[in-house]
Amino acid sequence: MTVELVAPGARAVILPEHGGRLHQLFVEVDGVEAPLLASPANPASYLVDPMRGGSFPMAPWPNRVKDSVFTFGGVRVELPPDGQPHALHGRVHNVPWTVTLQTGVAVEMTCDFDQGWPWAGQAWQRFELTPQSLVMKLKVRSETTPFPAGCGWHPWFRRSVAGSEDAAVTLTAGFRYVLDGGIPTGERVAPDGDCDLSRGAPLGGRRLDDCYGRVSGPTLIDWGRLALRVSNECSNPHVQVYTEPGAFCIEAQTCATDTFNLHEAEITGTGFAIASPGRPVAITSRWTWYRRVLGSEF
Repeated sequence: MTVELVAPGARAVILPEHGGRLHQLFVEVDGVEAPLLASPANPASYLVDPMRGGSFPMAPWPNRVKDSVFTFGGVRVELPPDGQPHALHGRVHNVPWTVTLQTGVAVEMTCDFDQGWPWAGQAWQRFELTPQSLVMKLKVRSETTPFPAGCGWHPWFRRSVAGSEDAAVTLTAGFRYVLDGGIPTGERVAPDGDCDLSRGAPLGGRRLDDCYGRVSGPTLIDWGRLALRVSNECSNPHVQVYTEPGAFCIEAQTCATDTFNLHEAEITGTGFAIASPGRPVAITSRWTWYRRVLGSEF
C-alpha cells in the first residue's frame, strides 16, 4: 500500500507496509519536482535493509541501546540485537503499520509493539502536508504499565538537491555527547572542530555520528536553490547527525542515544521519559521549505 499526499508544489510518498516510513518528499523548484530524501528506486529494498532510505520512525527508543540491555525498576531487560551488538532504532521501522485515517493531505497510522518489547503499547504517527511544510507527529503509548520510552525519525537526506553540489547544515546546540564505540559515555562537551555545525558550512568530507543536546532553534539544511528548516517540539529535543559521502541524517529525537542506560547511571538531562496510560511520550517535527530567489537569502 502506498499513501500519497499532495499539496500545491509538494508531494509526499508514504509506505505504511515498510515501517510507516516517508519514502520520498518532492518539492517543486522552478516547476520541477526535486526529491529531498535518499531512497531506493524499488521499495522492496526495505525488506533487505529497513534501516536505510527514506525517513523511518524510531520507537519505543531512538538510535542505540548499549549491548541491547538496560535495567528499569530493578528488572534487567534484554532487547533483540537484530544482528548488531546494540539494539537499533526501536521495533517499528521494519514492520507494517495500520492506516487509521487518510485524506488527500494527511494520514494517521499505528503500530503495536511486538514481543521484542516487554510492555504492551503502540506507536502512533501522523503526517500532514501543506504547500510550505510537512508536519510529522509521533507518540509512544502505553496500554497498561508505565515503561521507559523515547522516539524520533531517521531521515536520509540527499547531498545534492536541485543541482546543488553539497548541503550545508546549521545546528546550534549547547553540547554533544562524548562517545565510546557510538555510545554516549555520559560526558558532554561543547561542539568543536568538525562537530561544530553552528556556522552553516557545507558538510563536505566530515564524518559525523554524534548526538547533540540543548538544541536551540530549528536546524537549517541549505542546498542552494532550496532550504529546509527542521523544527522539533518535545520536552528535551536532541538531534543525532550522521554523515557519509552519498547522504546524511538529521535525526530528531526526544532523548539521547542510550538514554535508558544513562538514566540508570544517574546522568540527568538526557531526555529520559516514561510512557504511561494516557500520558504518551511524543515529538512533533515540522519541515518547512524555502526556495531561493537569485541574490536573496533564506
